[in-house]
Amino acid sequence: MKKILSYSIIICFILIFVKYRYSDYDIKYEIDNYKIRTSYSDKRLYYEITDGKKTYNFDVYMRRSLSKKSITNIKTIEGDNFNCIYPIVKDIETYPLCYIGDEFTDYNLINSELLDSYKSERINIEKSEKDFIYYNNLDKSEYIALWNYKGYIVMNGKTYNNVDLFKKDKYDNTLSYLIKDTLYIADYDQEHEYNKLITLNLKTLKKSEIILNKKIDFDSYFVGNINKKLYIYDNKNSILYEIDIRNGKTEIKGNNEIGFVKYNNGKFVVCSKSEYKINKIKYDKNDSIYEYTNNNGLFKTIKENSKLIQKITNDDVKLIKENNNKIYYLDEDSFYMYTPNNGSELIFYNYELSFNNENTIFVYLNN
Repeated sequence: MKKILSYSIIICFILIFVKYRYSDYDIKYEIDNYKIRTSYSDKRLYYEITDGKKTYNFDVYMRRSLSKKSITNIKTIEGDNFNCIYPIVKDIETYPLCYIGDEFTDYNLINSELLDSYKSERINIEKSEKDFIYYNNLDKSEYIALWNYKGYIVMNGKTYNNVDLFKKDKYDNTLSYLIKDTLYIADYDQEHEYNKLITLNLKTLKKSEIILNKKIDFDSYFVGNINKKLYIYDNKNSILYEIDIRNGKTEIKGNNEIGFVKYNNGKFVVCSKSEYKINKIKYDKNDSIYEYTNNNGLFKTIKENSKLIQKITNDDVKLIKENNNKIYYLDEDSFYMYTPNNGSELIFYNYELSFNNENTIFVYLNN
């Protein structure tokens, strides 16, 4: 009987722990004159705050704690042309949420002594080589590869390395594709057609080759990858190839004789050739909960409140990658990383980026 009671207590404890450690929640409450909504789902906390006139929101990525992460206090910061609130949550690093007039604006874009104490100050240590400058602002889990005509400059943490892959220069880099930590590149040293992919692991910098049993015209493009298989469309010969990246086995997935298929909603379905030849379709899906738009600056919306639009840069920029609420973007010849806490931080400079940046930068995050 005692054993049964002990087991019952243990099971109850486990159930309670699982419920409060992993379950989602969505709560509403008030502090002073602010109405607040806090929700947790899939390792993400979302906060929305309103005073009846203005609405603010932000999110944080973290594992669920046993207690619900409610806002405990809200401070106000007011300047000549802006007003901000600073939400306080126990054990979470927050930041001011600001309006300039009626425009919801990242606080890092506001030049005021009232906000200086909230901003992180990083010392940029330049490491330069010819027309390339690296600013040491990546951590050890972030890898960025920049095409340099014969291979890549691979940046990580406080260092970078030049990795040559080819004998001759190749200006454009249309036939490169990143899967997890490995780049797959057509063998640019071949002429007209290629039957070899060169691989580069960004973590180890190890190079290898995948020999294909088919020849593919250089007038082709990477469509996407599914379950360790890479898909390439040969535009000149109207052939869709499927390549097993483990052994290089290359099969024809579509052509004029057998017809064409595309990957959609977890399966291959029949489609027309024009989707590949004209529309240049890709299998890669963007399931982001954020939307970014350029309009004299980059603006961000979060799906929970698509009407609330926040300005996060002053210039129109080119978005390269997003991960949770962090983005990596290009502004003329400079490459930046943006986080809501720290704003935009300069990662590297390269004098040719403004006119040669298509498929030249790849970001891998080891998290």
